[in-house]
Amino acid sequence: MDDVDVLILGGGPAGATLAAILLRHRPQTRVRILERDAFPRFHVGETLVAELNLVLAEMGAYEAVDAAGFVRKYGATFRWGLAQEPWHLLFATMDEMRAPDDRLDSAQTAFTWHVDRPIYDQILLDCAQKHGAEVLHCGARSLLRTDGRVVGAVDRDGRTHLARFVIDATGQTGLEGSAADRVMDPQLRNVAYWGYYEGFHFEEALNGSPDRSRAFIVAHPAGWSWYFPIRPDLLSVGVVTLADDRPRLPPEALFRAAIDGCPELKRLLANATLVPYAADSPRVHVIRDYSYISSSIHAPGLTRVGDAAGFVDPILSVGCFLGQSGARHLAYGLRSLLDEPALDQTAVLDAYADHVLETLRAFRELTWFFYRFNERPDAWWAQARSLVTGAGLPARASDRHAFSVFASGFAARRSVFREPNGMFGEPFFADAFRRLVDPDGAPAEAHPRLVRTDRPALLGAVTLKPSYVPVDGEGKVIPALRVEVATPTADEGDTLVRRLFVPPSLAPLFGWLDGTHDLAALTRRLSDHLRLGPEHQPLLVRHVRGIVESLYDRGLVEMR
Repeated sequence: MDDVDVLILGGGPAGATLAAILLRHRPQTRVRILERDAFPRFHVGETLVAELNLVLAEMGAYEAVDAAGFVRKYGATFRWGLAQEPWHLLFATMDEMRAPDDRLDSAQTAFTWHVDRPIYDQILLDCAQKHGAEVLHCGARSLLRTDGRVVGAVDRDGRTHLARFVIDATGQTGLEGSAADRVMDPQLRNVAYWGYYEGFHFEEALNGSPDRSRAFIVAHPAGWSWYFPIRPDLLSVGVVTLADDRPRLPPEALFRAAIDGCPELKRLLANATLVPYAADSPRVHVIRDYSYISSSIHAPGLTRVGDAAGFVDPILSVGCFLGQSGARHLAYGLRSLLDEPALDQTAVLDAYADHVLETLRAFRELTWFFYRFNERPDAWWAQARSLVTGAGLPARASDRHAFSVFASGFAARRSVFREPNGMFGEPFFADAFRRLVDPDGAPAEAHPRLVRTDRPALLGAVTLKPSYVPVDGEGKVIPALRVEVATPTADEGDTLVRRLFVPPSLAPLFGWLDGTHDLAALTRRLSDHLRLGPEHQPLLVRHVRGIVESLYDRGLVEMR
């Protein structure tokens, strides 16, 4: 007999979110969290993105986060490349770009927060407990296996915990075997130094005002820096530079030198004081080797979530978003597996793993974009650009294009929270660049409304794969057919593969998209294949038309 249904190793944002969302949709689930540290505990990763508000609302933590007194964040400002003019991303502006059928009703996304992580993480863990999770502050010492399958864990006090599903949410610290499974990103060999200041101030053009703040991201000769308050009286400042095995300055000396080399930061911090976060903390912290993706998102009995699955780079402030949105997806899958034991467990977890890997790779490409197209002549940036030269990014793009793709691809296109189906393909940002900001790659005009006599023909090879997709707000996954179509064009040698999901029963349709069947014939043939009566015809027509329109919008079919 299983001791619990789900054993979560780690009570950080990903683990707490997984527990809270799973229990909110399935209150009877037996969930236990083993957390190594006593909360609240120190952690970096302190500024959020607005799409995360939707996850917070679903797990039941939005109101508590909003009431915690965190500094509100209305967007971000980038001072990047050679241009003197800063670029602004305002979350409310991105909301205005949403499609009419994508209006949000669970939470606002005009602002989010810069958070003090010990308090934020405590709020999320308290939320998981409120929903019924059992929390024990005794981290996992080792995993238990039976016939090659993980069946539980032994905590540091020697107690055994058995479970049907064991979740590795141990973050970058990792669990046994975690580090060995990590594939480090050779293009992003960076190290981050950060510290905290009192006595800082705001400049409207760079970081807004105390009641309407923005994160400030600035490039300088040593690399780049972040600047934002985690409390009204405490500022987080980071310096990201290349990892180097040669002897370097001590961390605090390197940190101060980098800031002195950035006119904006030197001005903003002129009257500020570098202070330790706590009495027993150093003034400057260091972290390295943080850009990686796990090669095994799930194995028999064990599934990884959050930073245990992978981490990209702090440039986009999406660490909590990726971890918590991935936890939401996994919670949906686990709820479905617990409710329906007959489901194909491997296929459900494969779908989750695909989601995590594709999301991490997409944001990794965006990070490459920012590093490659920074036009600064400094030696650090020359090295950074050289590392990502072979990343398959459009040669004609610029750092401003990178910013445009970030704004459009992440916020307006709903990222991965609202559209887990994969709007874009691989390579993600070469595709986004061509579709969104490249005038030569944009369609000359919108295709007129499809008519019954249109004969769609696929423009690339198609691959069909059984999968599962989450149903937003319902806490479950449903069977789907993953459709991948290789586009006929290539961008710098990389063939783009676009993907979408459709009901499994529509699989035959893709074998008939050869230019010889018009829309009416496709509908009739599919109806005969499915043996549907006349009452189902209107719905089938909408399905067929919607799929063909989606394929056309993605550049995957032509009309003959």
